[in-house]
Amino acid sequence: MRPLNATQGFTGVATLAPALEAAPARNRVRFLALAMFVVLALLSGRAVQLAFAGDPLARPLGAVVAPVLRADIVDRNGVLLVTTVRAYALTAEPVRVRDAERVAETLRGVFPNLDRATLLRRLTDRTRDLVYLARSLTPEQRAQVESLDLRGIGFETQNRRSYPHGSLAAHALGFTDVDLNPLAGVERGLDSDIREAAAGGRQIRLTLDVRIQYALETELDVAARAAGASGAAAVLLDGRSGEVLALTSWPAFDPNQAGRAAENARRDRVAGDVHELGSTIKPFTVAMALQEEVATAGELFDLTQAFQIDGAPIVDEHPIEGLATVRDILAHSSNIGAARLALRLGGARQRAYLERLGLTEPTQLEMGRNEAPLAPHARGRRDVAGLGFGYGLAATPVALAGAYTVFANGGARVEPTLVPRAPDQDVDRTAVFSPETTRQLMSYLRSVVTSGTGRAADVPGLLVAGKTGTAEKPGGAEGYEEGRNFSSFAGVFPVNDPRYVIVVALDDTGEGAAGGMVAAPVVARTLRRIAPMLGMSVRPAE
Repeated sequence: MRPLNATQGFTGVATLAPALEAAPARNRVRFLALAMFVVLALLSGRAVQLAFAGDPLARPLGAVVAPVLRADIVDRNGVLLVTTVRAYALTAEPVRVRDAERVAETLRGVFPNLDRATLLRRLTDRTRDLVYLARSLTPEQRAQVESLDLRGIGFETQNRRSYPHGSLAAHALGFTDVDLNPLAGVERGLDSDIREAAAGGRQIRLTLDVRIQYALETELDVAARAAGASGAAAVLLDGRSGEVLALTSWPAFDPNQAGRAAENARRDRVAGDVHELGSTIKPFTVAMALQEEVATAGELFDLTQAFQIDGAPIVDEHPIEGLATVRDILAHSSNIGAARLALRLGGARQRAYLERLGLTEPTQLEMGRNEAPLAPHARGRRDVAGLGFGYGLAATPVALAGAYTVFANGGARVEPTLVPRAPDQDVDRTAVFSPETTRQLMSYLRSVVTSGTGRAADVPGLLVAGKTGTAEKPGGAEGYEEGRNFSSFAGVFPVNDPRYVIVVALDDTGEGAAGGMVAAPVVARTLRRIAPMLGMSVRPAE
């Protein structure tokens, strides 16, 4: 192999150099053009985004928009009861706050309820990047603070639950905390359904009717104040489907400001409080006796003397003169008559009926909390007798309303619910009494209203039936206090086509304030107001 001579080598290198230098230059131009194209494309895309996004200054720097986690809640007619609205949290960056005392005083001028010491502690806590000063602020409040131009003070966008009707149906609806965690009512009882509906863009519809709810609440409020009650509860439902049309506890509170309400006001007395049922349980005692054929409709009883059980007397406050029938036992609310029927029935059969009536287990109402009844097994004759006229068994007002649905279903019980049933949906019914026994009892309960202790509940044209109840509250040297009563009325209407059930109860009504005096009138006034809403008519009182 011959070595390359100098002339040949130089000539070859000189020939290739221009080509090798031109290639990188062309590549650099291509890369530069491509990079410019990408940048222009990104800028164009951002321009389009901003065009559709609106004013970028409308959203504060660093603000976090919380997703809507909870669906709207409406009543049976689509009236909005609960929604989620945009709100703001007042925040501070302590390291940027120059004069904490001046800032605190300025903010308290806008929000007088802010505690000065707490405010100062948060404004000066430099161990934290961000602190919260107040939550659930409105756009107007935000604008007011922004106008102050306070260094280090800002906002975080949040969501909050809003209850447009204020205290209306507050105990049924419940409320959430500032982070939208449910704490009470259907907000808690239907929490998973509410979240699922929100994810699907749907509403939650309840069985409540705001028109009926308003009537029931206002009448209960008037009665509770007049009676000097410490608390009260009422529930009205469709006895055939179990759908609750209205329920209320008294005193009321505003769920928009639940944290400021007294614990007594937030207390759910419909599904969360238990009381001895008093004479409202007597219709079931009579029905049990007739169903088991230990008594007959035509049988006569001598109830003029106190009834002795193991050395302890059972008496009637207003004894029935002469001989009495089972109808009279109900109409005049005889403890003696109910006790004698209960003893004929016996403890085992009595317990079995109470279980089927739903009075020994918590209800399943979608309220987040259903208080269990106090339903001990009867240990002796006196226990059985006491249960016969309403002592020794404590249950919630909604449990009592559920038991009274037997009179609207030919003897079968339906569980109360706040969730609407589909028109073709089967309703679970628990058989308790025969249709014949139920019809017999309805005629007796009608006589309670026409000529017995419940006359104040009568509404001409509606054919109301029901039973009064007055139970002394536990306490005192002898186990009960005569001056403290739990007064109630449980009713069904109309008698000729039983459908609706109503229970009204007032707590601590005082000595002599019987159910027929304080609870029955609430029923009459409420039914007069809501009759047109139910497609019924009433006649003027004679």
